[in-house]
Amino acid sequence: MKRAFATLLACTLVAASALAHDDDDDRDRDRDRDDDRERTIDRRLPADANGEVVVSNVAGSIRIEGWDRKEVHVTGTLDSGVKELVFESSGKRTLVKVETRRGYHRGGGDADLRIRVPKNSKLSANTVSADLSAEGVTGQLDLQSVSGSVTGDFSGGETEAKSVSGDITLSGDGKPGRLVLTTVSGTARVTRASGEVNASTVSGEIDLQMSKVTRARMNTTSGDLHFNASLTPNAKIQAETISGQLKLDLKDTDAQIDIESFSGDIDSCTGPDAKRTQKYGPGSELRFTEGKGTGHIELQSLSGEISICTR
Repeated sequence: MKRAFATLLACTLVAASALAHDDDDDRDRDRDRDDDRERTIDRRLPADANGEVVVSNVAGSIRIEGWDRKEVHVTGTLDSGVKELVFESSGKRTLVKVETRRGYHRGGGDADLRIRVPKNSKLSANTVSADLSAEGVTGQLDLQSVSGSVTGDFSGGETEAKSVSGDITLSGDGKPGRLVLTTVSGTARVTRASGEVNASTVSGEIDLQMSKVTRARMNTTSGDLHFNASLTPNAKIQAETISGQLKLDLKDTDAQIDIESFSGDIDSCTGPDAKRTQKYGPGSELRFTEGKGTGHIELQSLSGEISICTR
């Protein structure tokens, strides 16, 4: 009798274990099906009107908009490669970070998000291949991407935009500020900027449309630079290239102008002709003064062409 009972108990335990295993398999399959679904995000957190918002994403797109509310509102979709959306606040700092699943760093893991932040926020946003845009945020901006595009508007203050191969397109409102642009091979275009600018590229193109410039420092390796600007009386302008082209169209020029090139051409639409620095070797220079010469413009090139037009 005892032996029969033991046998029955053993069979019952085996059956229960098999059923439990089947349930686990079913839950795993359900979880896998959930992972394959696109998830919709709609979350809010209170935020300081002058606080800091930090945004990080790998792939997809990020659209950031400034508004009058004291909260951060995140909406959008996450694909199956996204592990989770970290959305948290501590003190005056709000974090929005997309974390991808293991194995999705080479593809997938897209998150397409619209993020509304207090308009006076200090904003720091970075992506890998995701496109990034920021509009209506009047606080300090730090926008970075590896291969995604960076677009947006800014209002004076401190603005920094960096990209490796993605393009940068920014528009100011004419208020003076400090702008920093850095690309490797991407194109950077800026309109309606004012104040101070620091721009550099390796092989990309830089196109700056500015007014009331106080200081500008620009350099390229092989990329071309076009600088169209009106200057303040004491403006300090420096630009240099190795093999790229420097083209400057300047208004309200009141400066001492010094231009040097080792083997590139120098052309001025209003000033005198460039002179050779050596009788038989390469090298040329152009030096002249516009107005009272209160400012200073210094341009240098190794083999790239330099063109300047002052009015």
